[in-house]
Amino acid sequence: METTYKIRLVTNAKDKDLLDALNIYIHTVDENSETSTSEIRDYIQQKYKDNRKMFFYILYVNNNVVGFAEYGYLPQSEVLLIDYICTSPRNHTYFYNFYHMLYEEICTSLKKENLYIKYIITELSLKKDKENRYIDIDSNYFRQLLSMEGFKVLKTPYFQPYCNLKHELSFMDFNIAIKPLINGLPSKTHINEEFYFELLSDIYINHYVAWYEKYIDSEQVKIFFDNLLNKAKKEFVNKVEIDDITLVNCLLFQNGLCNQVSSENITLHARRKYQFKQWAVRILCVFFAIITAFFCYSNYFNTEITFACSLLTILSAIVALFQFVKDQLL
Repeated sequence: METTYKIRLVTNAKDKDLLDALNIYIHTVDENSETSTSEIRDYIQQKYKDNRKMFFYILYVNNNVVGFAEYGYLPQSEVLLIDYICTSPRNHTYFYNFYHMLYEEICTSLKKENLYIKYIITELSLKKDKENRYIDIDSNYFRQLLSMEGFKVLKTPYFQPYCNLKHELSFMDFNIAIKPLINGLPSKTHINEEFYFELLSDIYINHYVAWYEKYIDSEQVKIFFDNLLNKAKKEFVNKVEIDDITLVNCLLFQNGLCNQVSSENITLHARRKYQFKQWAVRILCVFFAIITAFFCYSNYFNTEITFACSLLTILSAIVALFQFVKDQLL
């Protein structure tokens, strides 16, 4: 059986296959991560002249519409930003063919204007349910796929903006996943703060603001993103490592149920919370030790106090052992 793959750039909002492609898009993208289809159609039709370039593609398999993609190119940072890659069904073969064909075609198009790509970036949701499980199916699925493509996770403060049902701007905690196409950002090295905030500013101002100011009051949009950038700066922690996207080929990870792999960003708030817990445990251990010593050497030493002394010693040891196992083994 012969299978043929094809991609086609969409330049007209009245394209006869765009309806089917957008239908796949709205049934694939996670809640609050989607962009209004009317805005997408408007952007395609108006061909806005922004500082960044937008690309909208349809994927065909055997001449049938099976996917939709939206990319942005930021010339200031030389970043190719993946907004959406959607296929129906979710299929590794469809995704990888689509991903590589898009990259090759966009690269060829950019080179004609003497533009080049240094990094490929996308955003991954950190949305959780009440049981602390990652629940956005699309992002959990892409973590698996992108791990095979050499993407890294920047565990820094990042807040993805979105427009809610009231047509107001809001944000959610997200990861930035980045693939360097130059010699840079190796795993277990530290993120350069200046590089990160230049990148973040480029994404917020030249990608998101450029889009939203066409559909929402521009002054309101500017204030929102100024505040969002300042929030990220306040939460930034020095010496945050760049990590590989952990590859876990199991249904638990895909469904957000795997507790052994954390995608959490490292923020100032998170670090303070962690340090508070560490010191609380240490103080508790010292408290138990002091009480134990008091009981052991008190003039009121008796059988009941002996029992209490032994119990507190055991509790202190259990707390210390638990913390050690958690930090060293898990």
